[in-house]
Amino acid sequence: FLGTPVHKKIFRCAMLLLTLLALALPCVLCQGPPSWELHNYQPLANPKAVVTYGNARFTVLTPQLIRMEYHDGAMFEDRATVAVLQRNLSVPAFTNTTSGNTLTIKTDALTLTYQGPGPFSSSNLAVSASAAPAFHWVPGTSNSANLLGTIKSLDELGVQTLNCTEIALKNQTVHDESLHCAWGLISRDGWSVLDDSTNWALTAGAEWWDSPNRDSMDWYFFGHGHNYKQAVKDYIQIGGNVPLVPRYALGVWWTRWYDLSSTDVKKIVSDYESRQIPLDVFVLDMDWHKKNNWGGFSWDTRLFPYPFDTMSWLQNKGLHMAANIHDANGVGNYEDMFPEMCHAMGLDPTKVTVVPFSMVNKTYVYALEDIVLGDVQKSGMDFWWTDWQQGGKMGGCAGGQQNPTIWTNKIRVTDPKRQGRNERGVVLARWGGMGNHRYQVGFSGDVAGLTWQNLAYQPYFSMTSANVAYGLWSHDIEGPGDDHEMYVRWVQWGSLSGIMRSHDRGMSAGGCFNNHPPTCSNVRIWELPSRYFEAARDALQLRENLVPYLYNAAYEYYQTGLAPLRPMYYEFPELDMAYAAAPNGSFGQYFLGNDIFCSPITAPAAANNMTQQSIWVPPGQWIELGTGALLTGKPDGSSVLVKNYTLNQIPMFVRAGAVIPRTPTARGSTIGQAMQSYPLLQFDIFLTDGITSGSVQVYEDDGHTYDYLKGGSATTTLQYTISNNQLDVGVSTLGAYASGTSRLYTVRVINSPPPLDVYVAGQPIFPNPMGGINSWSYDGTEMALTVQSVTESIGQPFNMSILYASSAAVMPGLKGMVQNAILAKRNLDQTRDTPGCHTPDNGELMRFASTGDALSYLAISNKSQFSTVVSNATTAFKAAVAEISALDKVDPYRKAFSVDLLQAAMAAL
Repeated sequence: FLGTPVHKKIFRCAMLLLTLLALALPCVLCQGPPSWELHNYQPLANPKAVVTYGNARFTVLTPQLIRMEYHDGAMFEDRATVAVLQRNLSVPAFTNTTSGNTLTIKTDALTLTYQGPGPFSSSNLAVSASAAPAFHWVPGTSNSANLLGTIKSLDELGVQTLNCTEIALKNQTVHDESLHCAWGLISRDGWSVLDDSTNWALTAGAEWWDSPNRDSMDWYFFGHGHNYKQAVKDYIQIGGNVPLVPRYALGVWWTRWYDLSSTDVKKIVSDYESRQIPLDVFVLDMDWHKKNNWGGFSWDTRLFPYPFDTMSWLQNKGLHMAANIHDANGVGNYEDMFPEMCHAMGLDPTKVTVVPFSMVNKTYVYALEDIVLGDVQKSGMDFWWTDWQQGGKMGGCAGGQQNPTIWTNKIRVTDPKRQGRNERGVVLARWGGMGNHRYQVGFSGDVAGLTWQNLAYQPYFSMTSANVAYGLWSHDIEGPGDDHEMYVRWVQWGSLSGIMRSHDRGMSAGGCFNNHPPTCSNVRIWELPSRYFEAARDALQLRENLVPYLYNAAYEYYQTGLAPLRPMYYEFPELDMAYAAAPNGSFGQYFLGNDIFCSPITAPAAANNMTQQSIWVPPGQWIELGTGALLTGKPDGSSVLVKNYTLNQIPMFVRAGAVIPRTPTARGSTIGQAMQSYPLLQFDIFLTDGITSGSVQVYEDDGHTYDYLKGGSATTTLQYTISNNQLDVGVSTLGAYASGTSRLYTVRVINSPPPLDVYVAGQPIFPNPMGGINSWSYDGTEMALTVQSVTESIGQPFNMSILYASSAAVMPGLKGMVQNAILAKRNLDQTRDTPGCHTPDNGELMRFASTGDALSYLAISNKSQFSTVVSNATTAFKAAVAEISALDKVDPYRKAFSVDLLQAAMAAL
């Protein structure tokens, strides 16, 4: 056969093809059977990672992660479980040796010893660390330094322990269901164990319940030391990726338990739009459906006579919609699709009145999704708020890790892929146990009470859940009708949380309206008095502006499992103060993405109308977003800022040198802005002396389909360098997706002096006090230089150069001084007590409060005088403080407020 040249050539080609297939085989093996989950995961581990020793089996998944199984008959579990879908990973380097009856497995990070045979115990199994922090673990070792995880929700709970042992000892349940408490994957002890022994295994493709885990013991040992980020990343490798949420989910949501009609819905949207309040997601609570039962799946046409018309109106506004459902009632004969549901179940609709709820009958579940809910989705419903609160064993579930909470979540996130729709699955629902990170948005339940204590607990609760890769909790954001300050602070916290969702569970209507005055809660910020309304709106506008930054964080969450909100100890694990956040709100600060840490105010103001906040300043340089002040944290972690904040201020700190991408709000465009493909992309550069370069990458895709999994995305990169008093900026985009072809770029330099010259694409541009395309402007109140391009092609690189007379950074903190002086003046203006308001004498505060406006003018007209004003600013500010402190015929509380405002601006200087 090989005798002819042609045959030899065919043979060589065939051998080459076989060689290529052999090289590709490991990649093929990594892909599991077809699945409705985000990826086709492979639960069967690579044989090269497996060590079997009698009735024990060990799988080395990563250098710090080892699976440990025991089964009396060595019939080990190879199916996926609810918590673990993927075990076929790249095999790390390790050795295994036996000596007598002792097996030793060593990786670069861990040493495991097992003295078989027999079930695992403290006398035969041990794992120790190869590096600091040192540990020697055996079964039963107390993990007292575990950093905790999360629970099902906060329904009926106030400030709640997250310690699973304490919860178990109390046998604590809510709504006849376990709290599904999960220990953190990380610990200051350096190790944690995920016990999967009692979990449920799944059928091929992780599609459906199969049967309980067949292993007697099935433990995953996380020995990551203090590399907390890697521990979470390793769990994501085995637990599955977090599907990227639609971009609109990162904007502003609104819902209310109220008998809203189509007319009411349109009125709410108009209330947002007319007041320049952002809105992206409109959620209908349970009143949307027929009232035959607590649950329902069909429109109440008394409220929505033509649902498709209502939904089309909302869609045309750019909004996305969700609706509340309670599954437990099953499908009753009052539902629009009852006959079709019966036919799918093989039932005669004339002989039954209800199709009972089931979470173990695949036919029922898929018929409910495709036929009953599918009919509502045709009218324009985007996703569901699954309000499961009817027990952990309903619908045939065994309870524990086989529960309706996690299964309804799974079904509704994976529905689009199963149904062949290229739309990302998302659900708003409670946590159902480990593995629920794949079903992204957490509903923390009905807030137990509108108290400062419950508000202060929510940031702690949210950041701690990052330790089990659950990073998008959505809390009820509302406020008591008689405490406007609390409502504003709740909105501010919500705007810096995973999901910003205004909601009232029923406290905003009812008998409370018969009280005089009414005592109902508030979920509509425009009903607040002016200064409270403005502070709340500012927070929501900030949320909307930060969508590009938040979407970056969401994409990182998909890739790595690192939540958008994460505790300070993820960045500074060796410093004690990084662990200071407490359930009572003390040091309740966290990272929002990689470059901003937030410390939302969750306590009431004192008599001076200001709230004192203690903030840990981590090592490095940080610029306070609201004031421009530069803070330097000591390397030993001992720096704490104690400062007073007024109502409109939120403590937020940006890493010096960082670039924060934003989308400015243009008037008239506050509805549905989060889904727009960044027609105007703004980059805020936070400069200080000593910074010479920086960059940011902005991840982009169409925001709603699965095309991002197939390369349908782009990354826009801004890089800057500073040399010889010149700031050079370059912007370029790689990749493509279905979007516009051009956009406006704005570069905003924080704490910048006015420039000598500005060049865009090599051509000089000129100042325009009003700002605008192809110009630069200066805002002295913000101490920021803004340069705006002409409309640029997204595919073409874009560059600019800014030339300065000297340093590229002006006096840090001057912004805060100017803005607090403005507030202090306004406070005294209310009683006509501002010095100089009636006479030509004094007027130091009046003069300083006008400094920002003066600098805006001087930045263009007289740069020398600009420098003089800046140089004299501290002296002038102190003169204003002294002037106000000397007032003797002013209400003491009003005077104290103005003095404290001015002194607060100096606190960080």
